[in-house]
Amino acid sequence: MFTKSARFCGLAVLGLVSVSLLAGCRRAPQGVRIDPALASMVPSDTVLLMGVKVESLRNTALYKNLLASSASLRINEFAERTGFNPSTDLWELLVAANRTDAVVMARGKFSPQGLEPKPAVPGVQRMSYKGYTLLGDEKSAVLFVNATTAIAGSTPVLHSIVDRRASFGEIPAELNKRIQLLPPSSQIWAVAVGGVPVEFIPKSGNLSNLQRALAGMEAATLSIDLQSGLSLAAEADYRDEQTAKKTGDALKALLGIARLTTPDRERDLLQAMDSISVAQVGPAIKFNAQMPQDLVDKLTVYARKLQER
Repeated sequence: MFTKSARFCGLAVLGLVSVSLLAGCRRAPQGVRIDPALASMVPSDTVLLMGVKVESLRNTALYKNLLASSASLRINEFAERTGFNPSTDLWELLVAANRTDAVVMARGKFSPQGLEPKPAVPGVQRMSYKGYTLLGDEKSAVLFVNATTAIAGSTPVLHSIVDRRASFGEIPAELNKRIQLLPPSSQIWAVAVGGVPVEFIPKSGNLSNLQRALAGMEAATLSIDLQSGLSLAAEADYRDEQTAKKTGDALKALLGIARLTTPDRERDLLQAMDSISVAQVGPAIKFNAQMPQDLVDKLTVYARKLQER
């Protein structure tokens, strides 16, 4: 379904994949709600879905104190060139990946007039395919489905989405089952089945270490709620208990080393590490972190100082 695609589509997201355990309720689980316009375009061979509730995320203290300020210059430049301001006009993102490719689907207001942005970036062309407008080139582009829906990815993949759009309509059943177990309040979430795709992870550098942790993973879920502090729940299902134990022991060792090498004066970092738990339950690894808002605020200050260095 997909061909070789632009790797900018949220590949760092896989660094988070390890995934979510959720509280049930007396009624059937509600799960995370996905905008129907985005859900209807998820290709049938998708094995990884990741969502970001941008409108809700913008209201969190972490976004206001760290994410918004760090991206402000890039956002302002992008807004001037396109008429689309991600800091106010973006509502929701959905990343869909198969074994070789990924696309980023977005809902938002793509210009003040409700029209697609004009290509003002050098090298960007306005293209048309079967009545749809694309901005980009022959390798990668953004497809504007309508004034509030867009998809970014490789141009051949975008063409195939247009070609097969009439056959889309439902998220693959195994992914949807896991989505229904996620807390509805999650601003960031991810689900993966059939083995987590590692093709997008760099083969060198720090992120390359993720390949070893993800290689034996058969399914995963992730849920992050930043509305009041940090609530993160993740679960990774492995092919057998031995593989899960090996991975869990490695994660615990890394946490232990990080704690031992953190100076006693860095009390906030120590408290943050103490809030993280890793547990093996049969062939699954469960990863949880619960931090109050005051600790998240302190860590935000720490992160901003690192950015300024």
